[in-house]
Amino acid sequence: MLMCSLLCSSDVIAAISLISYDKQPKLFSIVFGEGIMNDAVSIILFNTVVKYTAVESHIDIHTPRKILSNFVSLAVNSLFIGTIFALLSAYILKTCREFSKNPVHEAMVIFCLGYLSYVTSEVAAFSGIISLLTSGVVMAHYTWYNLSPQGKQSTFMVFHFLGYIVEAFVFSYLGLTFFSYFDEVWSPDLIMVELAIIVVGRGLGTVGLVGVLRCCGYATNTSIKELLFIWYAGMIRGAIAFGLVLRIDQRSPNRSVIVTTSLALVIFTTVVFGSTVGVVSKYLF
Repeated sequence: MLMCSLLCSSDVIAAISLISYDKQPKLFSIVFGEGIMNDAVSIILFNTVVKYTAVESHIDIHTPRKILSNFVSLAVNSLFIGTIFALLSAYILKTCREFSKNPVHEAMVIFCLGYLSYVTSEVAAFSGIISLLTSGVVMAHYTWYNLSPQGKQSTFMVFHFLGYIVEAFVFSYLGLTFFSYFDEVWSPDLIMVELAIIVVGRGLGTVGLVGVLRCCGYATNTSIKELLFIWYAGMIRGAIAFGLVLRIDQRSPNRSVIVTTSLALVIFTTVVFGSTVGVVSKYLF
């Protein structure tokens, strides 16, 4: 269950960078939206599984109902917290126009309220990442239009720069961390099996699912080339998967092999699929 929840997360940054929203708005929206949904489901599912697989946890006949209830509660509350702080930022920037006199102040309001949504969610034992993600999406729809022209330009540059730096740091750290796990337990067979599950499961979840929908009479305007691109790009496992696996309790059985398998899959899919997704994009489109 832990491995399944971890491998739900995909990294679509490489794919998104190759798609032009002006030329392919539908494909861009599908890939971006699916990536966000996959990360959200992975985080919520992982937190739920960890709670009920802890050493001191007790499983009985009521556990499935509790898991479902906890899953829904975690998702709804995390989304609610992120939405509240995002709407608060939009309200502040709309009513307190003195912030518009300085684009630095506008950027600080957005940054502080986004960070507060993360901290509040974590303190309340919900998912801070989901709250922050929700906050960013809602801010893009509402807060953005309350910024001054200078604020729009400066906030775009600031957060784009910070995102680029943090992303580079995460993957650099991920590559360096790989060498510190040589003494841990490795299972090449498990790595190969999980990689096969990712490839096959991804194909069934994209091309297979759309095929079933079409057989049931549901018309979709997504071409086979777009489906193949979505399938290939979605096989890149994100750094979120490795970030989550480090949160597993040290006392959990087989923790070492789960960590090393997740690390190997993240690095392999990022290097192999991430570096070739551009070639696939040019071939398909």
